[in-house]
Amino acid sequence: MGSSLPLISGFFDPVELGSDSEGQSLSLLSDSEFSPFLLYRSCANGRLTVLKCLRESYRGNPLYEELLKKEFEIGSILKHPNIREYYSYSTSAQLGSCIEMEWVDGYTLEELLEECRADKELCDRIASQMLEAVRFMHLKQTVHRDLKPSNVLVTRNGRNVKLIDFSLSDSDSHLLLKSNAGTALYASPEQLGGGECDYRSDIYSLGVILSQMSSRRSYRAASHRCTRKDPGKRFQDIDQLSKALLQARMPLWAIACCIVALIVAAGASFYFFPPSSSEDSELSPQTIDSVFREATRMLEPSATPLLDPATELPED
Repeated sequence: MGSSLPLISGFFDPVELGSDSEGQSLSLLSDSEFSPFLLYRSCANGRLTVLKCLRESYRGNPLYEELLKKEFEIGSILKHPNIREYYSYSTSAQLGSCIEMEWVDGYTLEELLEECRADKELCDRIASQMLEAVRFMHLKQTVHRDLKPSNVLVTRNGRNVKLIDFSLSDSDSHLLLKSNAGTALYASPEQLGGGECDYRSDIYSLGVILSQMSSRRSYRAASHRCTRKDPGKRFQDIDQLSKALLQARMPLWAIACCIVALIVAAGASFYFFPPSSSEDSELSPQTIDSVFREATRMLEPSATPLLDPATELPED
């Protein structure tokens, strides 16, 4: 059938250029009295970005100037869809040294924790993308060191994760500012105790976050192993953690079919291979118990040892 609608692309509403189309306007986003950094939303030439600079009292201080520069150097190599993009490092008369970054319209994970606990699909989506971001960061020889819900943004459009804030991060290629850092509630014992910090320190922080996102068994078990005091007993990389937490669940209809199949198989075995003595004329309690143990195993989020909090990693 033909259509009377024009086949021409265009705007449906009257076209307006919008505000802040020329020049630059700044609005303060973050001003914590405990932080040496300030965040501004910038609008220049019709485009929104975020500018991160030092508080005026910290400008010119070599330590904090290096901290800002190090963050940009780390952030600029982490080109990933689930990591905030770093655009440039410059100096302005108004703000001093500053980093220009991607503007993310959304919420912090901290604001969405209650919704995550109620919405399994959203929870798994955020967890999966968060783990992908950290996995990529680790492949780039970088440890975040300050993973927490307020450093995970979730976009309004599409609910996509953006990992942010690399101000305390460290990489193998940097020799400066190597001292342990982080937020106490999410920091690993080795971070707090002045020990050696590596990727497993981030895994510890992820465990604390996962425990806040969901009380489901797979999340509890994964969190328990992530937060072992001994780094050698945690998941050793993001792939292990992701496999334990987010592997495919078996649909309920498939679980029911498996249970029926197991019971039928046990009965068929009894029919075709009858017991030799009258004492074993019925299925033994051990056989029945074995069938239902196998059925219960299928109902678990994982049949692998990775989900068992008591499982120890093999020694290297």
